[in-house]
Amino acid sequence: MIQKGLSRRDMLKIAGATGGAAALGGFGGLRPGTIRAQEGAYEGVTIRALGLAGTAWNPAVEQFAQDFQEQTGATVEWDFQPWEQTMPKLQADLAAGTPQYDIFCNDIEFQYTIYPSLLPLNDLIEAAGYDMEGFFEPVYKYGEGVAGGQEGVRYGLPIRVGASWVFYRTDLISEFPTTWAEYDEVLAAHTNDTTYGLGFAGVTAQLTKLFLARYWSRGAALLSPDWQPQINGDDGVAALTQLYDEMKAYSPPGILGWDNPDASNAFLNGDVAVLEGWASFILPMLDDPDASQIVGNWDVAPYPENGTGNFTQHNFAIFNTSQNQQAAFDYIAYCTGLETAPALLNEFNEESPRKTVWLEPATLEAQPYLAGVVDSYDVGKPFTPGLPQWLELFIGLGEGLSSAMSEQSSPQDALNDVADSWAELIEQAPPDWEYSE
Repeated sequence: MIQKGLSRRDMLKIAGATGGAAALGGFGGLRPGTIRAQEGAYEGVTIRALGLAGTAWNPAVEQFAQDFQEQTGATVEWDFQPWEQTMPKLQADLAAGTPQYDIFCNDIEFQYTIYPSLLPLNDLIEAAGYDMEGFFEPVYKYGEGVAGGQEGVRYGLPIRVGASWVFYRTDLISEFPTTWAEYDEVLAAHTNDTTYGLGFAGVTAQLTKLFLARYWSRGAALLSPDWQPQINGDDGVAALTQLYDEMKAYSPPGILGWDNPDASNAFLNGDVAVLEGWASFILPMLDDPDASQIVGNWDVAPYPENGTGNFTQHNFAIFNTSQNQQAAFDYIAYCTGLETAPALLNEFNEESPRKTVWLEPATLEAQPYLAGVVDSYDVGKPFTPGLPQWLELFIGLGEGLSSAMSEQSSPQDALNDVADSWAELIEQAPPDWEYSE
C-alpha cells in the first residue's frame, strides 16, 4: 500500500526505524568472544533490559544472553518494545521510583533526555580494559560529551549503526560521481523512455535524510552554537531546491507517495538508475533472481561531496538505579565487544559499529559493497546532537520538506516555518552548553 502521508505515530516509528542492512550475508558457525566475568560470578542475578523491537540485533543479544548465563549464572530478561513506546516506558519506569530495568538499548538520542538517570560508563570501561578501538568515527565524536554537554562523559556503548545508502546500476554507471554537479549529469543521462535517474521514498519522514545529505555536504550546521536555527539560510534553501529540482526532472511521477518498499522495488525492477534509501528494505533481494532484474549489476557509493543522511546508533545504557551495575556492564561489554562484532555483522546480519570488522578481507570477499559504505559512515552525523527536543524538530523538518516538495510552499517559506517552530521549541528549554556538530 502506498502511503500518502504519515501520522505523528507513524513518524515516530520511522524516525527510529533501523536504517541498516537486514541481510549482510552470513558466515555460519561464528562464535562470540570472551566474557570478562569469572565463571559463576553472577549466580542468581537477573538483569532486566528494555530494547527496540524488530531489529537485527534482537536475536544477537538474546544469544549473547544465553552465553552470558552459561558462564556467569546471570539471567538476562529482554523486553522488546516498538520504538514509539520506548520513551513512555522509560519515563513511567523512572517515575515509579522503583525502576524495573537495569539497562536499555535504543537510539542514542534517548540519552539526551534521560541522561540524569543513567550511569556514566567511563570508569567501568577503563577498569574492564574494554576495547574502544575500531569504531566508526561518529561513535567517538557523538558518543561522549553530548548528553547534557558533559565533556568526555560516555553513557552508552553501541550495538549497531546506520545511515542512508546510495545504490546505483553498474551496467549503466561505470564510475559513480563525486560532485553534485556530476551527480545531476548522471541522473539526467539515465532519465529517458525506459528509466528514471533517481528513486527514493518520498513520504514525509523519509525526506529528511535526503535533504540532510545535500545540506550537510555544504558544510552547514543545523543550529548555531547558541542554538539558533540555521536551516532557513542560503544553504538550506539551496539544498531543498536541489532536491526538488532533481525530483521534478529525474524521478518517476507520484514519488512523494512512495515509501521504502516502493522505492526499493523500482530499483529492483530496473526502473531507476540510482536509489537513495535504507539498506534493510532492499539488500536481501538485490541478487535474488526471483525478486531482482539487476542481479550482479549494482553497487553502493558514498554521497557526493561527503554528504550524509542522519547517522543512527543504537546504544546500550545502564540506569544509575540498577542494583547490578557491574553485571550489566559485563553483559553489554560482551554484546558490543570487538570479539563479538564479526558474528554480529556476518551471522546476525546487523551493522556492527566496528569499522574494522567491515574491512576484514573475508567480509569484503563475501560482501564487497560494504567498502562503498564505510566512508559515508565515517562522516555521519546524528540529528541535532545533544538536544532533548530533537524528535519534535525532526518531525517539524519532515513536514516542512514535504510542504515544499509538494509545491504547497516555496523552499524559503517552508524552511522559514521550520526555523520558527524550532526556535519556539528550543526556547521552552534552552540548553546551557554550546551546540556543535
